Amino acid sequence: MTEVERIVRIFHESWDLRDPERGVGVIADDCAFEDVARGEPQVGPDGYRADYHRWRAAFPDGEVKIVRVIVDGEWAVVEFVNRGTHTGTLKSSSGDFAPTGRSIEIRYCSVMRVHEGKVVEGRDYYDSASILRQLGLAG
Repeated sequence: MTEVERIVRIFHESWDLRDPERGVGVIADDCAFEDVARGEPQVGPDGYRADYHRWRAAFPDGEVKIVRVIVDGEWAVVEFVNRGTHTGTLKSSSGDFAPTGRSIEIRYCSVMRVHEGKVVEGRDYYDSASILRQLGLAG
């Protein structure tokens, strides 16, 4: 396993381990990470923590399972599946969504750059409409 793969695995596996500080440990202070579907930036460790806690509050039983990691130099593509039951309020730029009690299973793809052992930039791609449909919030 390359160093880049090891770092991006730590980043993603920290969600499943319920250990956000493990993920924070591999994020550069000025890391620019973007949630493309929401059009929102997550900057540095504080941005990561905020997003982690936002999702964990909405999906306390949530899990992240890595499907594959592809590395090219400093860049990695991580395909993963996010599962969970919506038992808490999901806060979003589109508004807050009260708990539905429904489960989701969403496929994600992260494109990330690692430099000197830290994630310095990245983007998450996923189908936000699938989340809304699975939660019964859209037709």
